[in-house]
Amino acid sequence: MAGPTRHPRGRGGSTPCSGGDPDTAGPTDLPTPSYVPTRVVFGRGAATQLAALVRDRLGAAAVPRRPLVLTGRGGPAKPWLDQVVDQCRRLGAAVVVANSRPNPTGESIQAVLELARRAGADGVVAIGGGSVLDTGKTVALLLSGTTSVAHALRHGVPAPRRVPLVAVPTTAGSGAEVTRTATVWDDRAGRKHALDHPQLFPDLAVVDPVLTTSAPTSVWASAGLDALSQAVESSWAVAADEESLRFSLPAVRMAADGLHAVLTAPADVTARSLLSRASLTAGLAIARTRTTIPHALSYPMTARLGLAHGHACALTLGAVLCFNAEVGERDCHDPRGVAHTLAVVRAVVRHLRAPTPAAAARRVAELVRRLGLPAPHQLAQLRRIDPTSLADDVLSYDRFTNNPRHMSRAQLTALLTALTTPPARTP
Repeated sequence: MAGPTRHPRGRGGSTPCSGGDPDTAGPTDLPTPSYVPTRVVFGRGAATQLAALVRDRLGAAAVPRRPLVLTGRGGPAKPWLDQVVDQCRRLGAAVVVANSRPNPTGESIQAVLELARRAGADGVVAIGGGSVLDTGKTVALLLSGTTSVAHALRHGVPAPRRVPLVAVPTTAGSGAEVTRTATVWDDRAGRKHALDHPQLFPDLAVVDPVLTTSAPTSVWASAGLDALSQAVESSWAVAADEESLRFSLPAVRMAADGLHAVLTAPADVTARSLLSRASLTAGLAIARTRTTIPHALSYPMTARLGLAHGHACALTLGAVLCFNAEVGERDCHDPRGVAHTLAVVRAVVRHLRAPTPAAAARRVAELVRRLGLPAPHQLAQLRRIDPTSLADDVLSYDRFTNNPRHMSRAQLTALLTALTTPPARTP
């Protein structure tokens, strides 16, 4: 079986492709930024080469003989799943487990971890959306020792990861296949937590756009909005740098164009490829930068109100874009100053193919509408919640302070109030 086309890793100077069919050459090694150690193979058909790619990346001595293969739920809508799992069985006596739930909790991840330990798993291959990838990453990190998920969240991880980790995303949104974080939700407290560790970077990410075609509209729409939000936020984040911007800004255009393309032709693999490339490229950016206010706002909307994560991010993305476009000397939080922040905001607006921040915000809102998702003022559960209570929750997340313009509690409350107020009717 022919392997992927090899390209240099491109450390420190690489840029993602941002135009045309992004995988006409078939599975290809993509350049990654210097801060991401994961080998990335992208392109239609890449998942059918999974076993060979794992052997090539790890070497014969490190290939798992009993890999834990974590998948999303199966079904007739995933005709590729058996073929990809069979690739894992070519590595050894695979232990195949279906992930128990979206938005994984410490308890749900702990159950998978204990199963993997009992089975003697010596590696993890995670095949699924962000929830599956986050579960698989956490299990791989903790598999070799006795540390529980709860202990790791409270006290950190005492030992390095000792087993290989492979990520195969089946949705275009989270970018988890190339980041060092794993999200863990707390249903009882209504909170989002995260493990953040350099060894949560997978050894190998195999990104095959064909695998995303089975996602229902509600899933791919929210996931695509998450990719768009991550691309925009990682561009203006205080933690962004020149290298991350070479990934985040092209991802803004790819995500917006990819969402439009999939809306126009949902079954078209070229459209899916563009959106998958956007998600991956945004993931490579947030691996450095993390996210900002729209993500901080999304966490309680997901944990407390049950909104899909990407949808929740997009609900405030336009408002925060307009807010950041009015940054001044007195409230600029980025040490590079107002000029830098305004230049990045202008670049984001251009990549959204809009003339002004207000027009860019309208384009995001129109995308949400075309995707069949409600606007903030149409969400009864959001209108019922006290904006000041929601604001207090949002302020407790560190992503809030990664924004380039300081937002006060009063400004945050006003933003939430404005978003949930129905627009006045034109006579």
